[in-house]
Amino acid sequence: MEQSKNVPIHILTQFDIPGTLHSVEELKRGHINRTYIGHWDVGGVRKRYIHQSVNHRVFTDIEALMGNLEIVTDKLREDLQARPVIPGETTLTLVRTKTGASHLRDEGGEHWRSFEYIENTVSYDVCPSAHVARESAAILGRFQRALSKISASEIKDTIPYFHHGLRRYDAFDRALKEDCKGRAREAMAEIDFAQSRRELGGALISALERHEIPLRVSHNDMKLNNVLFNSAGDVAICLLDLDTAMAGTPLFDFGDLVRNTAVPCSEDEQDFSKVVVDMELYRSICDGYLSEVGDMLTTTERSLLSVSPRVLALILGVRFLTDYLQGDTYFRIHRPRHNLERARTQFEIVRAMEHLGPEMASFVAP
Repeated sequence: MEQSKNVPIHILTQFDIPGTLHSVEELKRGHINRTYIGHWDVGGVRKRYIHQSVNHRVFTDIEALMGNLEIVTDKLREDLQARPVIPGETTLTLVRTKTGASHLRDEGGEHWRSFEYIENTVSYDVCPSAHVARESAAILGRFQRALSKISASEIKDTIPYFHHGLRRYDAFDRALKEDCKGRAREAMAEIDFAQSRRELGGALISALERHEIPLRVSHNDMKLNNVLFNSAGDVAICLLDLDTAMAGTPLFDFGDLVRNTAVPCSEDEQDFSKVVVDMELYRSICDGYLSEVGDMLTTTERSLLSVSPRVLALILGVRFLTDYLQGDTYFRIHRPRHNLERARTQFEIVRAMEHLGPEMASFVAP
């Protein structure tokens, strides 16, 4: 049998899959978990399953992580059964072990889980059209509406303070003070930019902590490539990567989707002429999103929608800059100064959105 390196076959065969494992290949997707595709012979038919080794160094409480996943996917499946469903729309389906467990731990201490593979789908790293932007926002809206039926107290934090802008600035301050690699001097323009927008970075979390907006369950990693489309690429049918689904605000998700979808360039684009907000894509995101959740959001949430992409870009830029000052210990880099370049790109997105503030607000006004 063909297999990828470091895959414990005896572990995978403990999942309740009624067939024979034929081969395993690594899926080069994501930066946290190791993901593999298992090819199984099931009743004479070749079927694929997803097998993942969960990064327990990032997700330190695996039981909480898997508990969240079960709560979220159960609620999404319940929602699908209760409303008219777009053809092909689905959610992740966890494959339990033969003893009914949600995951297994191997002899080396790695935690494994399996999912049914969703066939005949595509995803995008860069948004190709206004239609795709609208579809991505609409399925996000349906996701948030379904999860609004879950109390935030039912969900545990899998990565505490993930989008907490004030905490991210605290980490930035420590990194700047220590300057352990002597890099602050060549990053002074970016440091000054981050320092001058500290209040913006804390805008969403401050509104949450002052109870101006409600605490809700959100996705918290709402990138375009976490949306699966049908084989034709024109209908959004599933959201992936639910490990960060935890208490937060829908503004985190809307802001992140706009940040990486309405600005159709890579997160480390250094030609700033390409770092622009495509207002057609932005308007399509607003239309798709509000068509699903417009009546669910409070007036204050609506008023903060247009600010949220700026906040998410700033926080991500601060995280990149912090990691650069600390010696590139968190984000994987591919060249020297990569994290500094990433920070510059995110800060350029903030600048672009600052210039478009009133126009962006007009599309989501309460």
